[in-house]
Amino acid sequence: MARISVDGEGISLTGHGTARCNPENDDVPEIGDELAAGRALHDPGDQLLGAAERDIKGGGGSPRARTHAAAWGWPA
Repeated sequence: MARISVDGEGISLTGHGTARCNPENDDVPEIGDELAAGRALHDPGDQLLGAAERDIKGGGGSPRARTHAAAWGWPA
């Protein structure tokens, strides 16, 4: 398990990430650590995009705002 905290002006987020070894795979703890840390880093980004999406909708923006899709270049 990994945890990361992000603090900025007016916002504080904590990201969490976990990884478990598939019983069919070799046990390589370093890979699990990398996966958990990467997931922990990704989590605050998702939280920020969700907050922006809610702010857009709450501020009179499009009710179909899709910040997650736009951020990754996927069609909305």
